[in-house]
Amino acid sequence: MHLFKVTAIVSSLFMLSACGGQTEHVPSANLNAVESTSQSFEFKNDSSLYTALNALYFFSAQDKITPQKINAGITEGIAKWLKPGVFAKQSNTGIQQNLTFDGNHPITSSETGSVTLQLENWHCYDSSPITVVLDNQGMTIDGTLSEYQYSSGCRTSNTHVFSYNFKHAHINTQFIIDSGSITDLTHQQTLKANQILLTSMADGIKQQFGSAWLAQWQLGAQHAGNDFVTLAGNRVKYQHIPAEMVDFNTLDRSKLLAGTVFGNTPGGAVASDKWCRIINIPQGTDLDSQKAQTMIAVNCARSEKRYCEGIETFLPGMQPATSPLAWSDQEYKFAMDNTNLQQQNNKQGHFEQHHQTQNAFSVSPLGGAPFTGALKAIYGYMAPKNANPNNPYYNNAGANSFTGHAGHCQNEMADWATTTGLSFKVITANGVRGIDFLTQNFAK
Repeated sequence: MHLFKVTAIVSSLFMLSACGGQTEHVPSANLNAVESTSQSFEFKNDSSLYTALNALYFFSAQDKITPQKINAGITEGIAKWLKPGVFAKQSNTGIQQNLTFDGNHPITSSETGSVTLQLENWHCYDSSPITVVLDNQGMTIDGTLSEYQYSSGCRTSNTHVFSYNFKHAHINTQFIIDSGSITDLTHQQTLKANQILLTSMADGIKQQFGSAWLAQWQLGAQHAGNDFVTLAGNRVKYQHIPAEMVDFNTLDRSKLLAGTVFGNTPGGAVASDKWCRIINIPQGTDLDSQKAQTMIAVNCARSEKRYCEGIETFLPGMQPATSPLAWSDQEYKFAMDNTNLQQQNNKQGHFEQHHQTQNAFSVSPLGGAPFTGALKAIYGYMAPKNANPNNPYYNNAGANSFTGHAGHCQNEMADWATTTGLSFKVITANGVRGIDFLTQNFAK
C-alpha cells in the first residue's frame, strides 16, 4: 500500500492512495441507460467582463448613486443588478447616461451593494468618458473602462485587472453582443458575440468538472459559432453543437460502458480523442451518471501520452496513449468494499483490494468538500499539470486528479488493464453535497 500527501483544495492537505497489483477478470457491462440530459449552468456573475458590464448597467439604471458619491466602507456601492430579465423592466424610449470613473477613487461592489469593509469588494475603476443608452431591448455602450487592483488605495499604477473598449456595443436581452464590438485590450482581442454566455458556461464547466476538463472543453469549442450557447431563463445551455464536439445524448450507452462507442476496443487500438470532446455529460450523483463520468474521464486520459511522476514503486516516465477501458460491475463491487471501509473508518486507505490495482481518494475526513463527480476526481481536478505537448513532462490532466498525480497516473494509463469500476458514497459534508470515499479498481 502506498500513501502520500499532496496539496489539494484551498490550502488544506489531502492524501491520495494508489496501489499496484493485477488480476484477471471478465468485464460485465452495465446496460442501464442514463436519461437524456440537456446540460445547463446558472448564469454566472463573477467574471471580469460581467463586473465591467454590471457597473455600467448599475449606474445607468438609477441616478441616486453615482461613482463619485460612493465612499468605500461608508456608503452603499454597486449591486449585482445585471441578471437575465432586467432589461424588460426598462423603458422602450431609452435613457442615456454619461459616466466617468476616477482611477484614484475606490468603489465597492457586492451582491446587494451594501456597505462593506471586505477589501475583495473594493475596486478601482478608471475610464474615458463613457456613454450608456439603456432601454428594454438592452444597452449600448461607447468608451473604455479599466480596473486596477485595490492595494492600500487606488492608483492606475496598481496591478491591472482588465480594460474593455466599447464601440457602440449593443448587449441585447439575451446577453448577445448583436452590434458594435467589445475589445479586450488586455489580451488584444475582439470578444465573440456570445462571449458573455461563453464565459458563464465556462465557469460552470470549471466548477462541475474541474479546470483541466475546462481546458478540454475550450479546445472543442474554439470553432463554435455564435449560436453555440443560449440563455434559457437564468441558465446558459447548448443550442448548436459544433462538429468537433460530441453530444452525450447521441451515444449508445451500452457501447460507452463497453469502451467501444468510438470504435476502438479494450486491449486494442488507442482510445479515440473524441472521449475528450463529449458534452451534455450527466451531472447527477446517481450510479449510472457516475459510470458515464468514469468512462469519459479514464478513456479521455488514455487517448494521449502523458508523463507520470514517480513515487516509491511507481517509476516516472512518459506513458504512451493506450486502449480504452470497459466498465466492470465486478470491479465496482470490489471497489465498494474498500469505499465502505474508508467511510466506516472516516479515513482514506486501501483497506480491501481483492488483489487488484487500486486508486483511492477521500477528502471530507480532512475538511474538504466532496467531489461533484468522478470526472473531476479522475481527470479535471485543478489546473493541468503541464499543458505544453512539446514539454517532456507533458500531462494535461488536473494536477491533483488521479491522472495528474504520481502513482495514480500510472494506474489510469496502465496498458495491461481492460476494465475498471469506481465506487463512492454520496454525502453532504462541509456544506456541500457530492461524492467521496472514492475507490477505483483496475483489472485485466
